[in-house]
Amino acid sequence: MTQNTLVSRHLTSDGVVVWTRCACGRLRMDLVPNAGGTPLTAGPCTRCASGPGRADQS
Repeated sequence: MTQNTLVSRHLTSDGVVVWTRCACGRLRMDLVPNAGGTPLTAGPCTRCASGPGRADQS
């Protein structure tokens, strides 16, 4: 199982922006909208892809 590391989480007027770093070192940004819209992702790693809810938060 690939483990992602939570880098930061920020509240914005549109929702929550979550930055994670995958095991291979690539940085990923996810926007989780407040209004239940479609999440937006930038920089997903095709080998290590997982959603923001699966990031290692320890």
